[in-house]
Amino acid sequence: MRNKKNTHPGVVTDSPLLGLLGDIYQAALEPERWPDVIARMSQSFEADLACIYTPFPARPEHALYLTHNFTREMEEAYGAYYHRIDEWTGHALRQQRYIQGHVALGEEIVAQAELRRSEFYNDFLKPHDMEWMVTTALFDGKTEGPAAHMTFTRHRGRDAYDGEGKRLIHLLAPHVRRALLTHWRLTEARLGGEAREAALDHLGYGVLLLDETGRAVYLNPLAESLLRRNDGLALRDGQPRAEHGNDDQALARLVRQAVLGVGGGLSVARRAGADGAPPPPYRLSATPIRLDSPPPLPGAPTVPARVLLLARDPDRPAAGHDLAAFAHARHHITAAELRVLELLLHGLAPKAIAERLDLGVRTVRSQLSSLYAKTGTRGQRELVALALRQGWEGP
Repeated sequence: MRNKKNTHPGVVTDSPLLGLLGDIYQAALEPERWPDVIARMSQSFEADLACIYTPFPARPEHALYLTHNFTREMEEAYGAYYHRIDEWTGHALRQQRYIQGHVALGEEIVAQAELRRSEFYNDFLKPHDMEWMVTTALFDGKTEGPAAHMTFTRHRGRDAYDGEGKRLIHLLAPHVRRALLTHWRLTEARLGGEAREAALDHLGYGVLLLDETGRAVYLNPLAESLLRRNDGLALRDGQPRAEHGNDDQALARLVRQAVLGVGGGLSVARRAGADGAPPPPYRLSATPIRLDSPPPLPGAPTVPARVLLLARDPDRPAAGHDLAAFAHARHHITAAELRVLELLLHGLAPKAIAERLDLGVRTVRSQLSSLYAKTGTRGQRELVALALRQGWEGP
């Protein structure tokens, strides 16, 4: 593994690492490979735990939270509280060490004696047997990509990282950085074409684009047809309304939440037909639209839209595909990702999905990030729209 003649960052001649580099770049094309890659990297570092993390991505497709040997309990505890008193992070920020390409050992950031006196160490690191760390800033958020960090940690009782650990992270970091850039750029290229190809009016979905007040700024032909039926949904004063009082209140709340950035779903009852039998309800799905997003549909207006409201025509025959076919045959989505997608399509937010599946919120967000990459979508709105188009028929 060691090759002291190799002193230039990014130039790898260590033969065991060459195969790992190939897998790193392959993960840029196949994001589902990242967990295996970070596990292999941990072996190279003789690490007990590892993490590649984008703390505050400005765009959903940049979200990344890859860990090795982190438990759900650790993720939730760190996200809920301990990230605020993280001695390593706090000292690094104050020392201006979060510079792209900078590598440091934990004890270079904060002296070990000082670390061991802190609440962060005694209540978080020590209970989880974490002691020695080597880290690098893959991106500092000021240049090519969002702020992203890569860290390897060893248990208490083991040797601390030394110059060899810094040498190794110097070797691998440029390749991880380029792989992430490739991954993000390919995702952006795929979703540009996907957004322009959306034509839901031909696939059984009424589309309403609403502004921040809930008024419709665009209706596709099928949405206009559904509203003309006036059998449960209507457009009054420019806003979508439901016929029944409870449904109308729920619909108004759904739109308000979407304007604030929280998507959801709703069933709206329809008026009984001539035979008195209740017809199947409308299934509505509301997802937020980012202000800087491109128009979600061809021919959509330039007036800013804040909500994409989809209404499935319950009288239209099914498209003949199910979600499993969409997930496995078309996009190679794993069983775990499929469970997240199903709950997302039922209107649950990531936090609610995490609670339902007994997962950490960061785990759910990581799975969503993988779903965006595999399907070439940019966030929940486009993922939901694609799943609706290609196979999902509603709850």
